[in-house]
Amino acid sequence: MRIALLAVGSRGDAQPMVVLGDELRRRGHDTVLGLSPNLIVLGERAGLTTCGLGPDSRLILESPEGQMWLAAGNARAFLKEMGAVMAAFDSQLNTEVLDICRGVDLVIAGVLVEDKAQCVTEALRVPLACVHLAPYRSNRAYPHPLVSTRRLPPLLNLTTHAAFGRLWWQSQRARVEKLRRQLELPADSTPTPTRMAATGTWELQAYSRVLTPALKDYPSRRPILGSFDLDLDLRVRLGEEDPGAELEAWLSAGAPPVYFGFGSMPVTDPPAMLDTIRGITEQLGVRALVGAGWSRLGADVSDDRVRVVDQVLNFDRVFPRCRMVVHHGGSGTVASSVAAGIPTLVCSVFADNGFWGTRVQDLGVGAHLPFSRITPQTLASKMRQTLLDPVVARSQEVGRALSADKGGAARAADLIERAFAG
Repeated sequence: MRIALLAVGSRGDAQPMVVLGDELRRRGHDTVLGLSPNLIVLGERAGLTTCGLGPDSRLILESPEGQMWLAAGNARAFLKEMGAVMAAFDSQLNTEVLDICRGVDLVIAGVLVEDKAQCVTEALRVPLACVHLAPYRSNRAYPHPLVSTRRLPPLLNLTTHAAFGRLWWQSQRARVEKLRRQLELPADSTPTPTRMAATGTWELQAYSRVLTPALKDYPSRRPILGSFDLDLDLRVRLGEEDPGAELEAWLSAGAPPVYFGFGSMPVTDPPAMLDTIRGITEQLGVRALVGAGWSRLGADVSDDRVRVVDQVLNFDRVFPRCRMVVHHGGSGTVASSVAAGIPTLVCSVFADNGFWGTRVQDLGVGAHLPFSRITPQTLASKMRQTLLDPVVARSQEVGRALSADKGGAARAADLIERAFAG
């Protein structure tokens, strides 16, 4: 088959599609990726045909508008700010989705582009499948990730999903109707998830049941497959298999450090964050490895106690050599830190970060602290809780179970071949 995979957003959105695209390519399928322009290099290094899709996600997240998007404290504010950021790119995104999808046999879309993908695949009469990195659809076990992170009764969980569905459709309806007119499709004000349910669209859940054990009411078209993880061969092609001699030497020169990293989430006050990390390492008597990611933390502060590196991309090799991990709560980073068998402290920024922070906390493998509430005192307190012996033991237990559940991309490819290959 010729398959288009579409992902708008940060590396956390792009990487699962690269992994799945590579798995499908190895099986003989012809794949084309659509990624944010700043992430095209991921697909190209993997050896996949890759096109730009939408805006530069790093520029957006670092812009004043993007900072407001990240800081939005509730679903309504989040959707308002996201809509304002994306409005300028709407026509461009419509054109790019249509161009990438022409001539393919199947389209696989991430959650931020599935509304457009549904319209385009309907017009082209091509099947659609979606990839979700958290339980975004209605269920009784967990609230919608952008509405609440609290434990709620089953009926209230369902209510949060219904409420977010209404808010999302209000933010997308005009754009969807515009695209449908452009594609000469019949006018239809039905929300996208409802249209997809009516056609039996597959929604592949790219996270593990080990992390979501209570999720039992999804239909068969929403299979929980496990995270889409980079294997060693793909890491080699991406140039990310080796932490580097300097980092290897630093790791070997002392006790296992605490890893701090916030991925694609920019830190607005890097000096203050580094001062906080340095103070905590002195309080707790630990070393710190800081992965700057998209934050401009700078490497000139590195010493025996605190080392700052641009990025730590091979989590599989670095996390098992750490004492605990502190990060923003992206679904892929959570899967890596929990699978490493060490405690995790999630400092959630936005989107599904808080959901995964709550899952880590409820599973007994760590704790959750919203990024906006970080102070030297709150961070030190949460770290002390996370380093307690029962949490360490539970982390090892759940880590073994999660490591045994690897292979989500292969399961997804098996399903795709059964469902769509003629």
